[in-house]
Amino acid sequence: MNLKINFLVASFALTFSTMYGQTNALESKAQDWISKNSNKIGTTSQDHFEFKSSRKSLSGETLRFQQEINGVPVYEGDIAVHFNKQGEVTFGTEVPVSKKLKQVNTTPTYSKTDAFDKAKVAAKIAGEITYQENNLYVFVTEDNQTKLVHRVIINAYDTPGDWEIMVDAHSGEVLRVLDIANYHKDKPKKKNKEKPTVEMKAAGTAYIFNPDPLSVAHVAYGGDYVDNNDATNASLDAARSLVALPDITLTNGTYSLKSKYVQVADFESPATGLFSQASPNFLFNRNEQGFEAVNAFYHLDRSMAYINETLGIDCKSTLNGGVLLFDPHGLAGDDNSHFIPSSQRLAFGEGCVDDAEDADVVLHEFGHAVHYWITGNKSSSAQGLGEGSGDYWAMSYSRSLNQWASNEPQYNWMFSWDGHNECWAGRVTNYATKYTSSISNTANIHRDGQIWATSLMRIYNRIGKEKTDRIFLEGLSMTNSSSNQQTAAVAVRQSAIDMVGTYGFTCADVAVITEELTTSGYTLPTYQCADLAVADINKNQVSVYPNPATENLTVSMDFRKTETAEIYTLEGRKVSESNINANNNVINVSKLGKGVYLLRIKGTDVVQKFIKN
Repeated sequence: MNLKINFLVASFALTFSTMYGQTNALESKAQDWISKNSNKIGTTSQDHFEFKSSRKSLSGETLRFQQEINGVPVYEGDIAVHFNKQGEVTFGTEVPVSKKLKQVNTTPTYSKTDAFDKAKVAAKIAGEITYQENNLYVFVTEDNQTKLVHRVIINAYDTPGDWEIMVDAHSGEVLRVLDIANYHKDKPKKKNKEKPTVEMKAAGTAYIFNPDPLSVAHVAYGGDYVDNNDATNASLDAARSLVALPDITLTNGTYSLKSKYVQVADFESPATGLFSQASPNFLFNRNEQGFEAVNAFYHLDRSMAYINETLGIDCKSTLNGGVLLFDPHGLAGDDNSHFIPSSQRLAFGEGCVDDAEDADVVLHEFGHAVHYWITGNKSSSAQGLGEGSGDYWAMSYSRSLNQWASNEPQYNWMFSWDGHNECWAGRVTNYATKYTSSISNTANIHRDGQIWATSLMRIYNRIGKEKTDRIFLEGLSMTNSSSNQQTAAVAVRQSAIDMVGTYGFTCADVAVITEELTTSGYTLPTYQCADLAVADINKNQVSVYPNPATENLTVSMDFRKTETAEIYTLEGRKVSESNINANNNVINVSKLGKGVYLLRIKGTDVVQKFIKN
């Protein structure tokens, strides 16, 4: 037994050492890249960046660093450096705040407790506090003063929002009070003893809107198809879809809306409960509060499953065991919804059309969560990047249902049920304005986000949903907390370049992406692209035999130096690499499984298809 344990420990240590060594090598290369590109990214040779995390993805690996002064993090001082699968840096974010930093005393003299008390008063916090943070940061104010601050975060039951309060850690002055929750539209002006529980996975059914009653019935807002204070009727009931709930929870005979990805919660007023019941069938009408709960649950759960299982991209909450909490009736009944970054929760308002009845609203807010998670909790709202990203994620799903023709206005409508009515105007994804660098970072972010969403949807129309979803998520994963639309556009295109030869991506796709982003006003660097998944290129330059091959493959070509021969599957996965030259031009393929492969001579445009028997 001891020998077995020792072997397992040794194996784990070896695996960990290998993995750490690989990341450590990239960390060193990334630090070197940061140092050499200081003028480009806005840093100086004296700036210190501490390695924080590494994320391997479909297009390579992204390392994240946090700028620190005497061990205190700089607010929005993070940087992301992306390596492709060949270990080359292909993208890095800028750090604009570094240019503004001045000397600062990093030893606080105003207490953490006093700062929290002052923050509660400044933000007018009422009701039970459901989440809080209090950490030291170096912060650059709007008038470019460098301050040491207590950054206080508060969520409270009767004060909807994600309140961030910056309190000067020397003077105690409140420098900024800001609700940093992400809303789907502009904000309006105005212990008991527990019984033992046994949770089990279960399945059920539900009535939902997919994505909304107007799109299902193919009608305009009006007549029977109006909110009417949540009243239902035969037309609205008929617009529901009966769907399967593949993952709910059964606890001591009670079914609840909790899956491995999503869970209903009640953390903002009004108090409406959790809608647990004795039946697995959540068959509500829209005039019942449970309808919004199960509608949001279904769309959130399926979208998370699509990202994590279909696309194979790891993207989940870093809190609550990876489960996303959402309140279907929150914001004190206000006509708005938000994502709360600090506690990584979603809440949906009830004004006019209840927001959780419209899948566009649900998935827009979820898009903010995705943006936050995939950037290592460092998402940016600059120039409407966050809002446009949320709009894209919602529209990507709605358009995939093919309910509106491309010549109908609703084809491009965001929030088709919640908006484009007497309540508010909604947004579109055929916005005519082009991107310019003068777009404000903070004002009109919902309006300007339409530029970003529009450009992505034009790409979507040309290369399809799954490819666009992949480059959207992979590109966002390379950005940081200060990235704007221009930065994201470069990152999205770079992710496509890095994935050429995998997941069906070709250089033709990269050309389409480049064309559409450029048309939208974004400036893109020149690039080189070499397809892997194109068979029989330049046949006259190389001969590969025998074909089919069983043991060995001979490569006949005009060798002028030693070349690197790579073998890929048709899906783009590299399975072999070897050196060949005029004296040694035979490749052993005996260990390959039967099938069709591509032989590529690295550094050239030579690609040959062959069959392995």
